Amino acid sequence: MKIFCVDTGNTFVKIAVADEGKIVSVVAFSLEDEESILQYAAALPVADACIVSSVSVSDSELTKILSERVSYFVELTAETPIPIRNLYETPETLGKDRLAAVVGAYGLFPGKNVLVMDAGTALTVDFIDNEGNYRGGNISPGLQIRYRALHDYTKRLPLEDQNNDFKIIGNSTSSAIIGGVQTGMIFEIEGYIDYFAGQYPDLVTIMTGGDVIFFVNRIKKSIFAESDLVLIGLEKIIEHNINIKKSSK
Repeated sequence: MKIFCVDTGNTFVKIAVADEGKIVSVVAFSLEDEESILQYAAALPVADACIVSSVSVSDSELTKILSERVSYFVELTAETPIPIRNLYETPETLGKDRLAAVVGAYGLFPGKNVLVMDAGTALTVDFIDNEGNYRGGNISPGLQIRYRALHDYTKRLPLEDQNNDFKIIGNSTSSAIIGGVQTGMIFEIEGYIDYFAGQYPDLVTIMTGGDVIFFVNRIKKSIFAESDLVLIGLEKIIEHNINIKKSSK
């Protein structure tokens, strides 16, 4: 079965093709490059199904193109059936990328307590237990937001950027900002891992997002990196819905 999985985030649109339960190709576009996105979607071959997730307003034109190329189409909402139990008190406010990521994480590690960390525009931390109960999580600013906030909300601090060569303690204003932002996020991530590992000794931690490689290479903890975690989760969700549809016949 061939499936299209589309993840529209804050910065990029990712379009994946899944075949027989596996992601076989992924193409990413800048969110602003609407023409290329629509051209690529229109050139896709006919498939069996498609699922679209967007953290912002739905793109009706992209949705129309994709829905015409498949026999079964799902736009992820708070009401869409999912293969885990969502215990979030306000499911209608939960980011679809966060939901898909925990579904993907539990699909990769069924029966495990899993901590899911997404380092992108924001840093999101989510937890799903070994019985498939999504218990919620936290949201804090990502790297670029932290840099931008220091510059925008002070009078004299310069705007810095991600830097692979940084010190824990800076010896200049520039190095102090870079070290403070990047070391601070590393300590934040490691602190979450330590806390949950103390509660759940069998904990599995999986990390995704645009800055995943930057952090995975610097965190002194056992972490699985999966840049396509949201897409994997979307594939699991639409498979779940297809099975529900088949069983209802």
